[in-house]
Amino acid sequence: MTESKRKEDVIPFPSPRSGLESQVVDTDYGVSGGRYTEKALLQALEALRRRNYELALLQRASQAFNSTLELDQVLAAVLEEVRLLLNAVACSVWLVDSETGQLICWQATGVENEVVRGWQLAPGEGIVGWVAQSGRVLIVPDAREDDRHFKEIDEQTGLEMCAILSVPLETKGQVIGVLQVLDTEVNRFSPIDLTLLEPLAAAAATAIDNARLVEALRQRTHDLERRNDELDAFAQTVAHDLKIPLGYIVGFAEALRECGDGMEFEDICHHLQTIAWSGRKMEEIVDELLLLAGVRSAEVELQPLDMAGIVAQAQERLSGLIAKHQAKIVHPAHWPQALGYGPWVEEVWANYLANAIQYGGCPPRVELGATERTDGSICFWVHDDGAGLTAEEQRHLFTPLWRNSQPGPVIAEGYGLSLSIVRRIVERLGGEVGVESRVGEGSRFTFTLPAAD
Repeated sequence: MTESKRKEDVIPFPSPRSGLESQVVDTDYGVSGGRYTEKALLQALEALRRRNYELALLQRASQAFNSTLELDQVLAAVLEEVRLLLNAVACSVWLVDSETGQLICWQATGVENEVVRGWQLAPGEGIVGWVAQSGRVLIVPDAREDDRHFKEIDEQTGLEMCAILSVPLETKGQVIGVLQVLDTEVNRFSPIDLTLLEPLAAAAATAIDNARLVEALRQRTHDLERRNDELDAFAQTVAHDLKIPLGYIVGFAEALRECGDGMEFEDICHHLQTIAWSGRKMEEIVDELLLLAGVRSAEVELQPLDMAGIVAQAQERLSGLIAKHQAKIVHPAHWPQALGYGPWVEEVWANYLANAIQYGGCPPRVELGATERTDGSICFWVHDDGAGLTAEEQRHLFTPLWRNSQPGPVIAEGYGLSLSIVRRIVERLGGEVGVESRVGEGSRFTFTLPAAD
């Protein structure tokens, strides 16, 4: 073809060697010497535009990763950019659970993203599982012909994913997740697309790792602050609880020293009995503190519990209190078997029973029971017919400093320290504490434990 015949398709372009030379070149890739065909130039411009867009995307992603640690927002924005850039149907990030090894879909964009988000796969399951375990990138032209593809996701979304591009998220030599792009057309992705995802995946992996470290630091700081608050509250509670019996000991001991010679024998015995009672009360407080320290630090193995025997032991410990208040305690015909640590669970029952006897009416009637739940736990409870608790009292009941102020025939010593220990015990055993109460209708204190198989 001559230059005159293709003149309208030729766009002059200066040659690097000479600004005066020019030649007509092949129409498809059109460069020779210093001229470009219009088609070739448009292709070059399109490639340049795409490359600039890719660089802009990487720059925006990098800025987003560096500007915030709110991963949900950052990953959602970046995934949407990637999906639009590659014109894909869906895009997702899967993270590896450090404890179980499961893959969890942390964030997803595109069609049916709400269905996929939060999905969990077993270690090595699906294409993302293979990429996570191997640490290798993977381009799948047609997932329908790949046995590694987890087809249940297609069934749930109603979409048949064909082409899949997966890149591992790796930091510090460890794969922490997978970035995946999907489309319903066959053979949609190429190694060129991979060149975009790899640097993006590297930036995302670093951001995820940093966010996890910051979140762990925040949680640690929160735990330390909460523990410091608890220690302050425990210190005040212990000081209050010890002050009363210590005051009795000092006061009656001084009275015996100063006036003992002129006292009647019965008065001396009464003073000595009060001193002994105060000493035992202080010993109980020290035992509670030692128990609390053990609950904080001890590692125990959960075992099937003989709940009837544990309740009987707790009731034996309180035999004097039961006789003093003439309490009636009603047991269930059957106890479902739960998992726990016997000595700690006995302490929970002892505290619940003691409070029910002291606040459960006159004379107190205390009913015990258990309810099996559908979530695999068992709820144990102690019900009394006392005056009940207000909503405000219930909110503060398991905190160390709260003390019951309700009137009644028994001078209450307060719930504070004992119920805060109960809460710590039950939480360490994987359960939770609670209370249900209405003023004038009694109270039901509960705690849950995992059910035994």
